Amino acid sequence: MGGGRQAMTDGKIWLQRHGRLLLFVLLLAAIEASYVFIVTAGRFTFWPTWNTNYDLLAEGFRSGHLYLARAPDPALLAKANPFDPRWRSLWFWDASLYGDHYYLYWGPLPAVAIAIVKTMFRIRGTVGDQFPLFAGYTIYLVAGALLIARLSRRLFDGVPAWLTGLCIAVFAWANPTPYLIATPGIYEAAIAGGQAFLVLGLLLAFESIWRDDDRARRRLLVAAGLSWGFAFACRASAILPAAIFAALTALAVSPPAPWPRAWRAPLRPALWTGGPIAAVVVAHLAYNRLRFDAWLDFGLGRQLSTMQFRTAPGYLLPNLYSYLLRPLYPSCRFPFLSPQANLVTFPSWFTVPGGYAAPEPVAGLINATPWVMLAGFAVVMVVVMCRQAVRAPRLVVDDRRFRANLWCGVVFLVLGTVTGLPEITEFFASMRFLADVAGGLVLAGAWAACLLYVRVRDQPWPGGVATAVIVALGAASIATGLLLGVQGYDLMFQNHNPQLFARWVRMFSRC
Repeated sequence: MGGGRQAMTDGKIWLQRHGRLLLFVLLLAAIEASYVFIVTAGRFTFWPTWNTNYDLLAEGFRSGHLYLARAPDPALLAKANPFDPRWRSLWFWDASLYGDHYYLYWGPLPAVAIAIVKTMFRIRGTVGDQFPLFAGYTIYLVAGALLIARLSRRLFDGVPAWLTGLCIAVFAWANPTPYLIATPGIYEAAIAGGQAFLVLGLLLAFESIWRDDDRARRRLLVAAGLSWGFAFACRASAILPAAIFAALTALAVSPPAPWPRAWRAPLRPALWTGGPIAAVVVAHLAYNRLRFDAWLDFGLGRQLSTMQFRTAPGYLLPNLYSYLLRPLYPSCRFPFLSPQANLVTFPSWFTVPGGYAAPEPVAGLINATPWVMLAGFAVVMVVVMCRQAVRAPRLVVDDRRFRANLWCGVVFLVLGTVTGLPEITEFFASMRFLADVAGGLVLAGAWAACLLYVRVRDQPWPGGVATAVIVALGAASIATGLLLGVQGYDLMFQNHNPQLFARWVRMFSRC
């Protein structure tokens, strides 16, 4: 009996010490299992394949060249203008054609990883693009969850475990993450890779702010810079936020000293983060030069597609409307909500400029991911903290928590805005482009939710209202994201597991 009581006592002590960690691990395991469930349409052992583009490039690398392991049709090469849409039946869609070879305009890092894995483990089969997409979202999940857990513990006193868990669940399941996992093609995989390494770099940079040991801090800064460089090697547009992150992190790690030495303190950490980014960028530009005989040619202008990318200032407003306000269409049949394509999704009073198209379904963030409304509070708090920093400069230098708090608010908002700038004046909106900004806005919302909670929790009426609002926004975002994850661009469950989908329709439909 004595031994049993002691064992129970030891178990209770262990749970008290490690209970939060156990809940964190269980939550991540459940989310990861849900990702597998979605990407396999509920089958787990069979992974539907959309594209094998990265594998074709990986096989090209393994054969000692930079072009795809697929040759263009000789009939296409014989045409005076092989890019003419009349010859689309001969195209390898969206590949970049140069000379007698196909290339990819997507970044090469996932293909490099596939080539290494296939060589190390002697894999002979084809690796579909669903696998790099899943790997990207796994990195995204783990890095984002760790970042949320650590900022909630270090920046705020007494944030309850349920709020941390809610923020992680929203980050994992809010639209468009499940929607893209349900459409595991190369388009989505490239974005997943870029987002994964941007968020991983933020986690490493956040850790560096808390380290006093110069060697440990330097290692973290180098790792953060390398991660942001890898983001660029997945998706070239990631270079914009990566450069800003490097500068902001240098300022947060080493706040400026008094003038005239103000510029020197952040210089060294900027070099530690900027160096790896610059190295990856130079390597990618050399890769471009070897492929297309031009350093800055990424192959986008050589793609075989009828949707050649074009931008115009007049497309800004319809894209802002699409990404923020495009409605979801309700139904009494499961899965109840669906995004719609075509121009009828715009209200009658909205003037759509000529040349603008709506070929793809999009769900506006306010409707599908209402959690991002908390990012508005984050903007207000960043402005307030910047004013405090201007009025009391010593606060930035002496208070690490203040500095890290301000860094979090700013970098999350940068991730939620700057990352989407290349697409904001495109001639169409896309759910996958929404993924470039949604993660940052969700993180900004998580930071704001923790900040709001600790400020009003001791006030009965405001505290209760704030808690209810946070829970309602989180629950609505999770539920909508998962319902959209049943669909994806191509109705994942309906097409790849029709029996399960039909059972859900019978069980849950209200008509």
